[in-house]
Amino acid sequence: MSVKEGLNQDHQSAEIQTKMLQKEIELLKKELKLQLDMRETELNDYLKLEKKYGDLEKRYNSIRNSFLGKVTVKYWGLRKKLKK
Repeated sequence: MSVKEGLNQDHQSAEIQTKMLQKEIELLKKELKLQLDMRETELNDYLKLEKKYGDLEKRYNSIRNSFLGKVTVKYWGLRKKLKK
């Protein structure tokens, strides 16, 4: 085998390795994009739930702090004590 043939084989081997690495990089990029999209969706869902929770908490506190709400809470506490 001549030096030229050896260099040619090394060059071909390097090209094959480069192509394989490029394919792997593309696969990793696709997977990363998919993971990023999933995390963004999860974050948006979390933010919606957090807002909904805040709204419900605000409504709960408004109801509980009303006159009828205070009476109801005291009634429930009294019933709980009587059951024990």
